[in-house]
Amino acid sequence: MQINSRKGLYGLFIERVLEVQRKTRKEIIPFPELFEKLCRNFSISKKECWEILYLLRDFGFIEVVCGHGVRVLEVNYLSSR
Repeated sequence: MQINSRKGLYGLFIERVLEVQRKTRKEIIPFPELFEKLCRNFSISKKECWEILYLLRDFGFIEVVCGHGVRVLEVNYLSSR
Protein backbone atom coordinates (compact mmCIF):
# COMPACT_ATOMS: atom_id res chain seq x y z
CA MET A 1 0.00 0.00 0.00
CA GLN A 2 1.37 3.38 -1.01
CA ILE A 3 0.95 6.36 1.27
CA ASN A 4 0.42 8.73 -1.68
CA SER A 5 -2.66 6.80 -2.83
CA ARG A 6 -4.49 7.47 0.46
CA LYS A 7 -6.95 10.33 0.30
CA GLY A 8 -8.08 10.66 3.90
CA LEU A 9 -11.58 11.05 5.25
CA TYR A 10 -12.45 14.29 3.45
CA GLY A 11 -11.13 12.93 0.15
CA LEU A 12 -13.36 9.88 0.53
CA PHE A 13 -16.27 12.17 1.43
CA ILE A 14 -15.75 14.16 -1.79
CA GLU A 15 -15.53 10.92 -3.78
CA ARG A 16 -18.91 9.85 -2.39
CA VAL A 17 -20.41 13.23 -3.28
CA LEU A 18 -19.15 12.79 -6.85
CA GLU A 19 -20.62 9.28 -6.97
CA VAL A 20 -24.04 10.66 -6.05
CA GLN A 21 -23.64 13.39 -8.69
CA ARG A 22 -22.85 10.81 -11.39
CA LYS A 23 -25.81 8.69 -10.26
CA THR A 24 -28.31 11.56 -10.28
CA ARG A 25 -26.89 13.16 -13.46
CA LYS A 26 -27.85 16.58 -12.16
CA GLU A 27 -25.78 19.70 -11.57
CA ILE A 28 -27.35 20.17 -8.14
CA ILE A 29 -27.38 17.01 -6.01
CA PRO A 30 -30.64 16.83 -4.00
CA PHE A 31 -30.19 16.75 -0.22
CA PRO A 32 -32.18 13.53 0.38
CA GLU A 33 -30.02 11.51 -2.02
CA LEU A 34 -26.85 13.06 -0.66
CA PHE A 35 -27.74 12.37 2.98
CA GLU A 36 -28.77 8.80 2.17
CA LYS A 37 -25.38 8.00 0.64
CA LEU A 38 -23.13 9.94 3.01
CA CYS A 39 -24.81 9.13 6.32
CA ARG A 40 -24.89 5.42 5.51
CA ASN A 41 -21.34 5.23 4.15
CA PHE A 42 -19.76 7.06 7.06
CA SER A 43 -22.22 6.09 9.83
CA ILE A 44 -22.82 9.72 10.74
CA SER A 45 -25.90 11.72 11.66
CA LYS A 46 -27.46 14.38 9.46
CA LYS A 47 -26.05 17.07 11.74
CA GLU A 48 -22.51 15.70 11.36
CA CYS A 49 -23.02 15.46 7.62
CA TRP A 50 -24.05 19.14 7.53
CA GLU A 51 -20.89 20.07 9.43
CA ILE A 52 -18.68 18.32 6.88
CA LEU A 53 -20.62 19.80 3.96
CA TYR A 54 -20.14 23.30 5.37
CA LEU A 55 -16.45 22.58 5.88
CA LEU A 56 -16.14 21.52 2.22
CA ARG A 57 -18.05 24.66 1.25
CA ASP A 58 -15.61 26.81 3.23
CA PHE A 59 -12.70 25.17 1.39
CA GLY A 60 -14.35 25.91 -1.97
CA PHE A 61 -15.08 22.35 -3.09
CA ILE A 62 -18.87 22.63 -3.08
CA GLU A 63 -21.67 25.18 -3.00
CA VAL A 64 -24.69 24.61 -0.76
CA VAL A 65 -27.82 25.66 -2.68
CA CYS A 66 -30.36 26.50 0.01
CA GLY A 67 -33.47 24.35 -0.19
CA HIS A 68 -32.22 22.29 -3.14
CA GLY A 69 -28.93 20.54 -2.63
CA VAL A 70 -25.20 20.74 -3.30
CA ARG A 71 -23.27 21.81 -6.40
CA VAL A 72 -19.72 20.52 -6.87
CA LEU A 73 -17.32 23.36 -7.70
CA GLU A 74 -13.81 21.88 -7.54
CA VAL A 75 -13.14 18.41 -8.92
CA ASN A 76 -9.41 18.84 -9.64
CA TYR A 77 -8.68 17.79 -6.04
CA LEU A 78 -9.18 14.12 -6.80
CA SER A 79 -7.29 14.11 -10.08
CA SER A 80 -4.23 15.74 -8.48
CA ARG A 81 -3.86 12.95 -5.91
